[in-house]
Amino acid sequence: MGVGTFGMRDLDRQIAGGLVLLLGRWNIEVLHATTVDEALRKMAKAPDVLLVDYHLHDRMDGLDTLDALREHGPRVPGALVTADGSDQVKRDARVRARGYRVLTKPIKPASLRAFLAAQRSAHVAGHTP
Repeated sequence: MGVGTFGMRDLDRQIAGGLVLLLGRWNIEVLHATTVDEALRKMAKAPDVLLVDYHLHDRMDGLDTLDALREHGPRVPGALVTADGSDQVKRDARVRARGYRVLTKPIKPASLRAFLAAQRSAHVAGHTP
């Protein structure tokens, strides 16, 4: 997989740090934000994929943040990262966030890699989210 740029938002520093290290091993550049406003500013760098935590403890939840990021930047694919794997969260992610995938914590590297590879293939094929 080539170098990509990924916006990521997660208040759990261990999880965020682990994802940054894992993505770095895959030669993926990470744009990390700790607030919604910081994530909005970093959209100017046009990430290829967004990974956004559901429970942000900020002025928006993860789904509202995904909506805001899509409004303020290019329409990029993304995933909602959450420890809450309930059917309701998955339904909300599909309906409210227009098709975002849900990645349940702890994220398995194989699942993340498959998601990123699918997004890369869709991008190369010219499909937008």
